[in-house]
Amino acid sequence: MLTPLSENRNPPTILVVDDDEINREIVSAPLLPEGYRVLQAENGEQALRIVNEQRVDLVLMDVVMPGMDGFEVCRRIKEDARKLTLPVVFITALHDRNSRVSGKAVGGDDFLTKPVDPIELTARVRNLLRMKAYYDLKERQAELLEEELERTREQLLRADRMATLGTLAGGVGHELNNILSVLNMTLQMIRQRTTQNQPARDKDLDRLQTVADHVAVHAKQLLNFGRPGPQFAEKLDLRAVVQETLDMLRIAGRLKTVEIETILPDSPLPVEVNKTRIEQVIVNLVGNAADAVAENKERPRKVIVCLSESAAGRAYCAIEDNGCGIPPDKLEAVFAPYYTTKAPGKGTGLGLPVVKSIVESYGGKISVQSTPDLGTTFGFDLPLQK
Repeated sequence: MLTPLSENRNPPTILVVDDDEINREIVSAPLLPEGYRVLQAENGEQALRIVNEQRVDLVLMDVVMPGMDGFEVCRRIKEDARKLTLPVVFITALHDRNSRVSGKAVGGDDFLTKPVDPIELTARVRNLLRMKAYYDLKERQAELLEEELERTREQLLRADRMATLGTLAGGVGHELNNILSVLNMTLQMIRQRTTQNQPARDKDLDRLQTVADHVAVHAKQLLNFGRPGPQFAEKLDLRAVVQETLDMLRIAGRLKTVEIETILPDSPLPVEVNKTRIEQVIVNLVGNAADAVAENKERPRKVIVCLSESAAGRAYCAIEDNGCGIPPDKLEAVFAPYYTTKAPGKGTGLGLPVVKSIVESYGGKISVQSTPDLGTTFGFDLPLQK
């Protein structure tokens, strides 16, 4: 809470600087009955020391002094940004215009001519102290505002952290739900072979290992939340990752009613990524495309997965569907957390934010183009490792 000027119980402190003791007493005499705290300095060095060590609200200073004159003392005081609002009044017998210009040039606030009139002195001091108190109040308000802003910033960071953690947990749940269907289908196949006294196939066991890898990655992601660091990455052929992921989706039954066309280059597309994370990207984008064409009644339900090397020398993957499309005014929102165009209960709105985060973490970009009633294309690129 701000303290009004009238409630400031500390009397203002005035520093009188003059090499002549009698002059110092003459200036101090009218100030003491006003209740001011008066300090004295006999030279410039002593004045600077007092100003730097104590709180001073006003300086009344002679100009002509041995050693460091008043102009130099004022200049050094005003060099300190914290003392820019400290009023400095020159008390001098100098009447020429050049002296006043010099005083203003070094930051002097006012002039009083010797011999000093006590009434004029107290009036000038009162006005300057009132102005100094106003500046001090503004400075204190600025400090309080900065403190409040810092507290608010910390509160927002905590709130943002909790919101991010909630989004992250929701995203992990979404991804685990995707991989759960693969796990259930693979276990069902192994059980069928077991009832027929047949051993589990290597590809089924490999698929279980893939599920375990996915779960491990998500667990690590939650455990390392708030402690960012490089994720494990390896050089992979993006073609192989896409093919393996599509096989996994077929096994899970996600593509049983969809015609998938793949267009792959003849040469490898080497990228340095975490395999499980890029599988997440493909699972989400292809799964969304399959959901988009599920409502097609009068045309084939088709999804095209196309890999290529872009003109910029990057690996580019496009997933195109011929579904219902996305309205133009909704395109910008598709990557926002919890936004979904799917029917209630069929989408979490967390898949695409996760996809965007993964792609960008590897230096890639993701884009979307869509035409209502014709279809949608999601594309992402990654740096090629030559």
